[in-house]
Amino acid sequence: MAHKGETWNESETYRDPWTLRPVRRITTRGLYNQSPNYHTNIGFSADGEFLIFASAREDGSAIFKCHLPTGDITQLIEAVPGVGGYGETHKGGYSVGDGLGVSGSMCMAPHSRWAVFRAGLALRAVHIDTLEERVLIPDVGREWVPGVPSIDPAETEVILSLMPAHPDLLAGRRPTKPYMESFADGTGMRMKLLRVPLAGGAVTTVYEEAGVGSAHAPHCPTDGDLLLLDRDFPPRYWGGSDGKTNRIWTLRLSTGQLTELPPQDKARFQVHCVWTWDGEGVIYHGKSALSGHYIGVVDKSGQTVREYLFDKALHYGHVSAMAGRPAVILDGNLSNDLLLWVYYDRPQPRVEVICRHGSDWGALPGQYPHPHPICDPTGRWIAYNAAARGRSDVFVVAV
Repeated sequence: MAHKGETWNESETYRDPWTLRPVRRITTRGLYNQSPNYHTNIGFSADGEFLIFASAREDGSAIFKCHLPTGDITQLIEAVPGVGGYGETHKGGYSVGDGLGVSGSMCMAPHSRWAVFRAGLALRAVHIDTLEERVLIPDVGREWVPGVPSIDPAETEVILSLMPAHPDLLAGRRPTKPYMESFADGTGMRMKLLRVPLAGGAVTTVYEEAGVGSAHAPHCPTDGDLLLLDRDFPPRYWGGSDGKTNRIWTLRLSTGQLTELPPQDKARFQVHCVWTWDGEGVIYHGKSALSGHYIGVVDKSGQTVREYLFDKALHYGHVSAMAGRPAVILDGNLSNDLLLWVYYDRPQPRVEVICRHGSDWGALPGQYPHPHPICDPTGRWIAYNAAARGRSDVFVVAV
């Protein structure tokens, strides 16, 4: 592993075979390379020049930035000895390491250029230009599994969601049953949201709810008081909730008000969701009660903008928001190996191929092979992950 501040280039460029768009394979080394999660929309600098990502190399892991026009990579911190995310062994029952490393659960304040990331049970920040570092939470506690951090649009605070650790692992013994089964009746399950000043300072709990979990609480891009929540209920939580309660809601932090964002489809479990770039709506998708998948947009008051049924769409996948286009970015559902735009500005959807991601979804355990596409604020780039032969890399396509 290199050291903090070192810069090099290991990238490769090619033309996508479907669309001939230029693609840069940013990484070609390491066990996993993972760009920020699609949930937050904030993995790039505001000018679209830099992307952050995590990588595990040799016997450690760290956070890096890439200058997209050139592919130059700079290591932003000294490597931590751990590999993989803490929640993997607890919630997923798998691990690519000891769970005390840096993975893709990170985001970046696009204007002030502070990257916030998890390293084991710590929440840390690093400035991508000066390499100044801050420890925002030294240790969230072994009893909690931290979710994906989110930075508010004013770039002054971070929200971090927490769920309880696996009771067997917390007790130091081998799990006798999976995480979901351990909380099957809801007893002991709790959602906790922490507010953390980005400049450092006192951490406060801003919301708690018993019997429900959440790993994602992204800020509305234009309203720092409004969060988008997954509310996952027993017995299946993020694998299907209770089968009847709508999954996605907004939370008004100042009042605690919850607003339901329901689909028209009778299947109330939206698998993934994300804010639109203007903060006026939420993109979502889920397995339909009829057949295939539904994909839609709902405004923040809960009124449907568009919803389309793709009854032959049988693949797993994710949704992401596209800057500058009324379009959903898909990495699955309609295809197993393509990034697609699904335009929602008309009564009938229009589909356009972006590029081929070609990820082997089973090449690594858990979510490391998932493409998880994310667009930059200028609408020039879409970053994604792709895995093959037991490792994964970060790519970016110029659109």
